[in-house]
Amino acid sequence: MSEYKILLEFSRPEYVKEISVSREQEQGPLKVWLQVAKQNSEECMVLSGFDELGQAISSLLEAERAVISSEVKSEKEFGTIRIECWLDERHIEYTCDKAE
Repeated sequence: MSEYKILLEFSRPEYVKEISVSREQEQGPLKVWLQVAKQNSEECMVLSGFDELGQAISSLLEAERAVISSEVKSEKEFGTIRIECWLDERHIEYTCDKAE
């Protein structure tokens, strides 16, 4: 079983305050910049290499709880970042390649 290290976690009343998508080159990978409003602070993260970008963004914006974690001691090159979202008692999971 895989082991994960939590990179970012939030739950209501914390929420995704801002999200934007960019691409540095015409055929380059899409990057998602995420800003989460916490109690008295904000945390930012850049994610890239999504399989289901549109669905992941929608889920992050609506999530009652979300956890972004990195697979520890993985020999995989891609898909080592796990994005878990809970919404209306449903658990949805996505993966991407990189988190900064």
